[in-house]
Amino acid sequence: MKQPPSLPPFARVLPSSPIRLLLIPALLLAVITFLIAFPDDLHLQGLLGSSSCSNGTAAPSSASAQLAVAYTATPPVDLRLFFGVITRPDFYERRALLRLAYSLQPRPERAVIDVRFVLCNLDKEEDRVLVALESVAHGDIVVVNCTENMNDGKTYAYFSAIPRLFADEPYDYVGKIDDDTYYRLATLADTLRGKARRGMYHGFLHPCHCPLEMQYMAGMGYIVSWDIAEWISATEELRDDHHEWEDMDFGGWLRKGGKYENVYGEEPRMYDYMDSENVTCFRHELRADPDTVAVHRLKDRLKWARTLRFFNATQGLKPSKMSPVDL
Repeated sequence: MKQPPSLPPFARVLPSSPIRLLLIPALLLAVITFLIAFPDDLHLQGLLGSSSCSNGTAAPSSASAQLAVAYTATPPVDLRLFFGVITRPDFYERRALLRLAYSLQPRPERAVIDVRFVLCNLDKEEDRVLVALESVAHGDIVVVNCTENMNDGKTYAYFSAIPRLFADEPYDYVGKIDDDTYYRLATLADTLRGKARRGMYHGFLHPCHCPLEMQYMAGMGYIVSWDIAEWISATEELRDDHHEWEDMDFGGWLRKGGKYENVYGEEPRMYDYMDSENVTCFRHELRADPDTVAVHRLKDRLKWARTLRFFNATQGLKPSKMSPVDL
């Protein structure tokens, strides 16, 4: 009886059992899946690393390269200002409005301006809870040791507290703002950049056009250099040295302490909002960039709305079928 011819060598490697035959479609499925996942010449080399010659370092991805360029191109910060908005615990709506107004402003170049809300001790139960929620959500509340007041020591409590709170990371300047004042932060940063870093007192000099030795910075907002804030913090007798108007007293402190040195008035770039009153040295119509540093006496929503619209705070508004707003 003849023996069947032996199979050629390549045929012997093929599976001969039914179970092994199932491996063929599984292998085909794996190949198809691989080709779908890695099309266009597989691109596997790009995932595992370049096969081209290099100096031992992998070429950065486009995203990381762009990030590196962004970091390299960012100029260093050369001005830091702590800006405290003097307000009351129960002024929740005003703080919400101010957060919106300042967060939507263009960021100052090469400057850090930290806007924070300054309150005295929280005496009411509802304020302790609701202000705590604000602090958790925003991290911008500063509570200083005083009883809420208008002209009875809150200015001293604020300026004396900040140097102690930030002794390890001092700012260049410390400022105080009314909660009805709107500062334009980029313009302010440009204004401060050329000013003295010691013995500096900046704001709107009041009364207008009087001799400098009779003037002080109006309460709409003023800024001092860090060394002056440190001096206030270290001068305990200033705590009770206040009379009728704290802002007037503040100017008196600097004179008595020999700190009334580099004084910068911003008339007419800081001014009161003009409604129906007459034009004065401290009150006139809104002025466009770069002529406005701050606008004061925004006592109601309408004044805030008109001021924010004038300075293009709503320019980022996109058309939306969900919330059509005609400005």
